[in-house]
Amino acid sequence: RARARAMSELEPAAKPADDAAEMASLAETHCLSSRGAHATKPPFSYLHAFFRAMQEPYEPGTREDGYVVLAVAQNFLTVDTVQRRLALAMRSEQPAATAGYDNMRGSDRLRRALAAHMKRVLAPNHADGAIDHDRLCVSAGAGAVIDNLFMTITSPGDGVLIPAPYYPAFDNDLRVRNGVRAIPVAGADAESLPTAPSLDRAVEAFAAAAANSSSPSSAARALLLTNPSNPLGVVYAKGSMLHAARWALREGMHVVVDEVYASSEYYDVGPFVSALEWTPEDVLGNVGGSGTSNGFKRDSDSDDSDDLRASSSWTLEDARLAMATRLHVVYGLSKDFCASGYRVGVLSTRNEQVVKAMDNVAYFCCVPGPMQFAIAEMLEDEAWVDAFLEENSGNLRDAHAVLTSILSEGKIPVVPSSAGMFVWIDLSSFMKAPTWEEEKRLWTACFEDEKTRLLMTPGRDCRHNKPGCFRLCFAAVKREALEVAARRLVDFVKRYE
Repeated sequence: RARARAMSELEPAAKPADDAAEMASLAETHCLSSRGAHATKPPFSYLHAFFRAMQEPYEPGTREDGYVVLAVAQNFLTVDTVQRRLALAMRSEQPAATAGYDNMRGSDRLRRALAAHMKRVLAPNHADGAIDHDRLCVSAGAGAVIDNLFMTITSPGDGVLIPAPYYPAFDNDLRVRNGVRAIPVAGADAESLPTAPSLDRAVEAFAAAAANSSSPSSAARALLLTNPSNPLGVVYAKGSMLHAARWALREGMHVVVDEVYASSEYYDVGPFVSALEWTPEDVLGNVGGSGTSNGFKRDSDSDDSDDLRASSSWTLEDARLAMATRLHVVYGLSKDFCASGYRVGVLSTRNEQVVKAMDNVAYFCCVPGPMQFAIAEMLEDEAWVDAFLEENSGNLRDAHAVLTSILSEGKIPVVPSSAGMFVWIDLSSFMKAPTWEEEKRLWTACFEDEKTRLLMTPGRDCRHNKPGCFRLCFAAVKREALEVAARRLVDFVKRYE
């Protein structure tokens, strides 16, 4: 039977301290700044396990007992198609300008190509003025975009509301350089965005905690939404997104919408609507609907009563001004184009002062000139883009079906998903107690068990409020490895004690 080994076997060799006193001691002992001391903390709890697993990966025929890593949201399913197109673009003669300094927010050609792509594919019904190449900021990946954006709109100690469960590195990405704290806010269930009362309570709790701490004065400054969702793989309906965004904008907060999985849909169960398609009337008004469907959260998930209050106390001009200053959309090529290593992310904002600030800090994370040239040429080939996205969608659908069909046979609950490259599973019924300690024990056993050796993303890292849930990423491994991992997991939960 599978048993958990001693927890110390899986702990990092030098686990960074969490409290201020130990951080100060670490900084003094190793001649680090306070910021540097905090940066020694791993971005998520399972990083050490990932490195260990990568040293002994599963290989059919040669290492049948190797580890299978389903904890990385990366897509290799259609990578060969992208690599061939990039190689073709790289063979084109490039102007000498690609070897020199250019606009730090991205070359004019690349920003125009991205703007055209976003208008045509990401937001075909884009609102007037929502996408302008002069207000796009290109950086080395969506993570760099988010880091720089929050540097411009928050101060150290501020909080950012994030519907939970969420991308497990958000806590680190907000904290490590900017000193900003993530505030997880749960919805009615794992698949729903939080309502206005839930957001209100989170803000009040954060303010109370800040008042009782020695930290400098701080407040909740922004709401960070991800659509489609990572880790759930669901597409939130326009009304649900607007309900949360409207609340934040009315409260004077920034709203940042991360749409890096926008073109990674594999089941057409409900339309993805980009925040770039929102109008001032949308932000002001009341959007209704009903029902829920597989992988798609419909408009009934929002509370229309709050929308009615919004329309009575907020004007169209208020909504227009809020969108012009405090609504920002993040996109990138890492997920939709199987291109995590290309490091191309982009911010779209109407706030010209944010653009000016990003122009300054973008110097530290520019995309290399030759890569900008090749990416622009690739995006300008619209026929290729359309064919690639269709091929990639089919590959994601096939991989999703392989994983979920085996999990279903094993009676493992899975949240219905329709986008992204992951599924959210619930193993709480196999646990011996509904605690975070038991979740870690199960996760450890799953990783260490000689017959399983599977690395999953723990729900606690995603700041979920229920122990026993995990994220499984299905696009970074080949089909055979995916099947092996799923069957190992089904066998494991039967033996777990």
